[in-house]
Amino acid sequence: MTALALLLFACTGAPVDTGDTAVPEDVHPRWMLTANMADTVRARLDHPDMQPVVDALRERAAREVEAPVDPAEWDHNSNGHNAETAQSAALLAYLEHDADQAAHAIALLDSLQLDYDTHDQWDINIRMPHTLVGVTNAIDLLLATDFYDHEQAAPHIEALQTINSAFFDEFVEDDGKRVLVLGQAQNNHPIRTAVAIGTVALMFPDYSDAEEHASWAMSELDYLWGPDGRYVQPDGGVSEGPFYFGFAWGVSTAFFIGVHNTGSDVRTFTRDCRNRSERDPWLVTEEICAEGEAFTFSNPLLRDDYHNTARWSQRISLPGGLRPPLADAYMNPFNGGALLTGFGGDDSHVWDWKNSVERPFQMTHGADLIPYHLAWWDPDAFPGAEPPDELSLRFPSTGHAVLRSDWTPEARWALLVAESGASRKTLHDHADGLSVSVAAYGEYLLVDPGYYKLGDLELPITAQPEAHNLPLIDGVGGPDKGLLTNWGDVDTQLGQLSVEGRVEAVSASKTWADTTVTRWLLQVDGRYHVVVDQPVTTVTEPRSYAVRWGGNAGFSVGGSYEVSSPTARFTRDKAGIDVMVAATAPGLEVAEVPYVEGKAPHVGKYDLGRNLTHHAVVDGTVTAVAPTLLSVLAPYAVGATDDSAPLTLEPRTDAPTGWAGIDVTHSAGTDTWWVREPNATSSGPAELDGAEVYGVLASGETFSR
Repeated sequence: MTALALLLFACTGAPVDTGDTAVPEDVHPRWMLTANMADTVRARLDHPDMQPVVDALRERAAREVEAPVDPAEWDHNSNGHNAETAQSAALLAYLEHDADQAAHAIALLDSLQLDYDTHDQWDINIRMPHTLVGVTNAIDLLLATDFYDHEQAAPHIEALQTINSAFFDEFVEDDGKRVLVLGQAQNNHPIRTAVAIGTVALMFPDYSDAEEHASWAMSELDYLWGPDGRYVQPDGGVSEGPFYFGFAWGVSTAFFIGVHNTGSDVRTFTRDCRNRSERDPWLVTEEICAEGEAFTFSNPLLRDDYHNTARWSQRISLPGGLRPPLADAYMNPFNGGALLTGFGGDDSHVWDWKNSVERPFQMTHGADLIPYHLAWWDPDAFPGAEPPDELSLRFPSTGHAVLRSDWTPEARWALLVAESGASRKTLHDHADGLSVSVAAYGEYLLVDPGYYKLGDLELPITAQPEAHNLPLIDGVGGPDKGLLTNWGDVDTQLGQLSVEGRVEAVSASKTWADTTVTRWLLQVDGRYHVVVDQPVTTVTEPRSYAVRWGGNAGFSVGGSYEVSSPTARFTRDKAGIDVMVAATAPGLEVAEVPYVEGKAPHVGKYDLGRNLTHHAVVDGTVTAVAPTLLSVLAPYAVGATDDSAPLTLEPRTDAPTGWAGIDVTHSAGTDTWWVREPNATSSGPAELDGAEVYGVLASGETFSR
């Protein structure tokens, strides 16, 4: 074991030390947990803080055997559910010496369908971890009891190996299927495929193809979770966004725990490069993946870069803990972050897990990690789990910046998207450079449209630039996303995050339509946001410039909205937001975007229930050569009479040519925000000294950029 691993386990008290050799194959349990953990884990069954986990475990173990919908077809749903039920029942049988739980687990294993080749699900690969990991854990745990022996296990292990081989043949050996489903993706698809195949091959390797299966799986995971994979950015952000990252993370964490417990991270494997791609952004060369090379797997679970992916997911989360519907996504809490505390992770992951407003103690998104939480979360290690110290921050290589007032569910929060390179080049990405979304006072207010498409093989309607809160030139927010590796959009450059007095600011720029637009996002006193869009163009003719704002209100999404140019108001049950737009050229109009059912930008599918909805959208539009647009986004709590009551927004009518201004009045006075075009005179309502964004706060403090 490495010195780092020993230090981690010494610090966390995790009682696992596999030494420097693989664990013998006849030692059980050895995948989810090890025998020397039994007493510690058994004691947690009665720990009061562990009860949400124990209750979920017992509820899961109590499920009856589920029959397939059609016995003539291999049903991934029923097989997966039965496998995960067996996993929980087997753990209770092992910990409590319970013959009834063991009998139930065995009956569930007996129900496993053997005719895998009869399935009719084109993407069954991402669903296979439920069956193959669940069955593996159930067998491993049962073999550690007095109620199940190797003779009983033999047919279950043989069935597992047979299914694994047929699965490998279909998705890895078949070049066409592999290239279509795994090669184009390089995301959670090959990760989940490799976890399923690798789990069986490492745990029960006494079949002819096990070594090939294990080497392919370990090659795949070593690359995708490594620095050359382009899946994880150097700052921890994940290219396919927080939702699908959750599908990759949960199964991978379970797998890496098993790899560590069995000593598979000290074994030698053979590099298998058949799923590597020379195309942008992967650009895999022989130096990155040398076919047939011997290598030792570097376990991500013991590395900072893997921990940083969970940090990224948490730090960009919405107030209340749900992850934003960035890229192809629905809102969802995170599953598995608390497990990092068994491997040197900090207590903010436990806080995040416990304090999600919706679905706290999430343990099943993408992977059934209920028994893993019993094994690896020590409720005594972090009794006073706290949120992160960080509030506003940026992920420069991923291209995300979040401005956050605090870590309460009522926090004011805004996210700026400015992705480039590998961060934006993924099948699940959207063409949304410069997009901004906002939440405050317990409501999601200015939205990312989420993940809506008409069919499995269709491009999401919500993937195009015009579906997002972007600046638009002649109605276009950048190049459209195309099919497969036609990524769409262009790189967006994220600027620095700065704090100047009571103003936090970050900028980003993107070039399209012969124009570079720089967008500033500001958070003022943690109370409201300011957005400035400034174009610089080589085009000399007037064009339509607009800023688009989609609100989480109106039509079928609930709430209400009203538009009275230059202002729009979107209101939900707990909170609302006023949006005022001003422009440095005359003729600005804030108006609704014409509504077409089922089409962008109104259609969305982003809430926790994955409901198809439609929301109101407004554009602030002006025709000019290169006007600067100023938006003030002022949220409020419904019914409030204190500082969270609606702010008063007023456009400045004394702005000279090339300037625009908005007054924001709150309980402490009035803040005035000015913008100007780059070539506008510097003499005006305030001396700008060349600045193009300028604010005078009620306290007399100033801000300029």
